[in-house]
Amino acid sequence: MKDIMKLFNDYAKTFDLKNKNIMMKFHHSYRVMEYSRDIAKSLNLNEDDIKLASIIGLLHDIARFYQWTKYETYVDLKSIDHGDLGYTILKDNFLDKIDLKEEDKKILLLAVKMHNKYKIDVSNEREELFCNIIRDADKLDIMKEQINVLDKEYELKDEVIDELMKHQLLSNKIANTPMIGLLRHLAFTFDLNYDYSFKFILENEIIEKIINIVEIYSNRDLKKLQDDVLNYIKGEIVC
Repeated sequence: MKDIMKLFNDYAKTFDLKNKNIMMKFHHSYRVMEYSRDIAKSLNLNEDDIKLASIIGLLHDIARFYQWTKYETYVDLKSIDHGDLGYTILKDNFLDKIDLKEEDKKILLLAVKMHNKYKIDVSNEREELFCNIIRDADKLDIMKEQINVLDKEYELKDEVIDELMKHQLLSNKIANTPMIGLLRHLAFTFDLNYDYSFKFILENEIIEKIINIVEIYSNRDLKKLQDDVLNYIKGEIVC
């Protein structure tokens, strides 16, 4: 992995790492690399596949550096699709420098492209495996690191709660306040795939932390929603 990490570091250094928004994604990339590796290990994958999962984790957000530099936003709807751009950046600048089998290079590109999509489009189980690993790893870091205290009260409409009770993701288009943004992170739960991920959410009490903050700034009792999400998680864990 040291050669891949050097490639990543050298590329990142071409941007302003003193900018806190860019450095934030630098650190995020390394944490997601570690989560991807840990998920792969939990699935008893071989060393080559653990390495591939780790590489995908490190490089999944490679487009974020350009995105912030060019647009000063990480909102894809206001700039570019960072999964699609990441595919292009890796294909044009990284792929010939990475020591992977050709089939694994294709999986790397596909996983980076698909990591931020509402649903993945794959051709076989191996592609699905690595796409799901990076999607889980990315969500775990976002859910753990971005539980920010809200600065004021926001209206929380019943239809948002109703959507969450259906156990489905919230669209980016409706996440138009910081509060709904937090609940969108909570909804990531319904797109997780592996025991490692569900146990991580429980062990770090992430659902309880999100619900507590939203309750404070919405003046609503969300115990029913909290219990529902926790029961969903516990039901997904294979004993």
